Amino acid sequence: MTRAGYLKWRADLKKFHAQKSGEVLRETGYDENMIRRVQDLNLKKNFPNDPETQVLEDALCLVFLEFQLAGLAAKTDDDKTINALQKSWAKMSEAARAEALKLNYGGREKALLQRALNC
Repeated sequence: MTRAGYLKWRADLKKFHAQKSGEVLRETGYDENMIRRVQDLNLKKNFPNDPETQVLEDALCLVFLEFQLAGLAAKTDDDKTINALQKSWAKMSEAARAEALKLNYGGREKALLQRALNC
């Protein structure tokens, strides 16, 4: 898998989720304004200027840090893990960053996060 392939897969997945959420919401009777709003959130439109899209991105980053970082760090070299941490950190609001610092990390993950934030 190449970087370009990965980015295409992610973009296609966002479009798929937007389309699927629209179908589900239409079937259950939601109006077009609500459907469009949910699709915009799926597509992360107007990020980071849209407060709701920022909250969604914060939640995704916090889930990564709490539940997925250890697995990534176990199978990825330090430099790539640090890069992922820096990219996530850059997308997070100050409030989410404060919450991230309260999470319980393993020793290695904590050290990697500290290195990522000190670069």
